Amino acid sequence: MIPRGRSSQRTLWHPFAAAAIAVVLFACDSARASELPDAATLLGSLGFTPAQITQVQAGQFVRGRATPGSDRELAVLMAFQVPLSPTDLMSSVKSGLLDRVDANTTSGGVVPDGGGIADFARLVLQPDAQRRANAYVTATPGGALHLSTGEIAAFQGLGTGAPIAAVEQEIRSALLARLQAYRSQGLAGIAPYALARGQQRDVGGELRIANRGLSRLEPVVPAALRLLRDYPRSKPPGTEETFRWSQFEANRTPTIAITHVLLVPDGDAWIVVQRQFYVSTGYNSVQATAAFLPAKGGTVVVYGNRTSTDQVAGLGGSARRSIGARMLGTELEALLEKARAAAR
Repeated sequence: MIPRGRSSQRTLWHPFAAAAIAVVLFACDSARASELPDAATLLGSLGFTPAQITQVQAGQFVRGRATPGSDRELAVLMAFQVPLSPTDLMSSVKSGLLDRVDANTTSGGVVPDGGGIADFARLVLQPDAQRRANAYVTATPGGALHLSTGEIAAFQGLGTGAPIAAVEQEIRSALLARLQAYRSQGLAGIAPYALARGQQRDVGGELRIANRGLSRLEPVVPAALRLLRDYPRSKPPGTEETFRWSQFEANRTPTIAITHVLLVPDGDAWIVVQRQFYVSTGYNSVQATAAFLPAKGGTVVVYGNRTSTDQVAGLGGSARRSIGARMLGTELEALLEKARAAAR
């Protein structure tokens, strides 16, 4: 997750803030605050101090402490309160709040249940199509593009100088295959990224580490967390999910991602999850989660973001993780403050 270019509105962090926004956007009017866990108790169990809890309840934006689960993980924990009821926040959704806050994706689309290659038809290699197409047909393990060994072979099989349209179609086919495998097998179905010297990056394993980072929420939303571990099994009744592909600029590099968004009811609590289980370049994966809790004076949001990236591993990684997490936190805070202001 690493510093973004200042000149770009879209970053590798920008999409993840949508999960925190989504917890507001999808809040359920039928939630009964009296039956939900006490906000102060929940925040305390997540490591927020009494002073921080007081700040959250006073409407301030507070960062908690989140411990990375590996030397590749950046972790951020935040809490804030929106001075609107869930009903008012739903009205903001209908007026296009999310579009106003996060409207910088260059292309994207929803892939419905049973969807096919046609749902990726708008995915094209723009800008700089020829250079990007060449990068795919000459891809090697450990290169800039995140591809499995089978995907690399398929792109190389197109041959140098392959038509851009043929490369784009192979990209669509690879994305569809990844989505279908994840949809049917969950984390076990994610093909690893091929690295140099025969090594692999196990993206499913990275997301399991992210799941473990939610352990403090287990007493509050056990069914929701069980779904994250067992997907596609163990769906609580009322669960809603959406799959999207998107293309955006991350550190001035065109990036393609597949994102799974889950809205999971657990008793009177809700968990909103945004899981990027495939990213074409840069970081490896992201899991952003947000716990929603109606509270006196509005809605309390507890947001966590765990990003796997090889760019903070190795020698000096501890310092880079610390710097990266602070920068990530600053970026997310600015985006979420923008969302909160727009909702008022």
